Amino acid sequence: MNYKTWKILSPVIIFLLSAILHFGYDVFPNSVTALFFPVNESIWEHNKIIFGAFFLWMVIDTILFKKKWRITANIISAISCSFLVMSFFSFVFFILLNKQDNIIITFIIYFICIVLAQFVNFFLQEKDKVGKYNTIGIILWILILSLNAYLTFYPLKTGLFYDYENNGYGIITKQ
Repeated sequence: MNYKTWKILSPVIIFLLSAILHFGYDVFPNSVTALFFPVNESIWEHNKIIFGAFFLWMVIDTILFKKKWRITANIISAISCSFLVMSFFSFVFFILLNKQDNIIITFIIYFICIVLAQFVNFFLQEKDKVGKYNTIGIILWILILSLNAYLTFYPLKTGLFYDYENNGYGIITKQ
């Protein structure tokens, strides 16, 4: 597969990686996996899927095509995707659907956000051909991982953090 085809397929690959990451905590429920996988169905917890999928895509992309690490471009595109998902999904979920989840609409919104974030990624990678801003990217990844870890165990009591499916915040023990 050539690199151009790979880049065009990247939203599909990220979407598929997201599907796998969605169930990580259900398969391996413990404090360590809670840092990387969503522990409930809240909008916020799904950020872990976004950041994990973009991170894995970056690693696979770098290894397969022996490109220089472009960590900052990837973290900024993951942040873009996260912001878009939270914005669009919050609008649709809270306003249009009155807190009723529709999986097809959710998938469409998520896929569109991945595509838009990948445009951001491509633009940034063209601007940073040598990966000279990688230190900034590493710091951002660490900050986001830390924020997600903290908010997993100490979630804010707002709609973004509330799991409407299981009626709770944070780690919810399922009976």
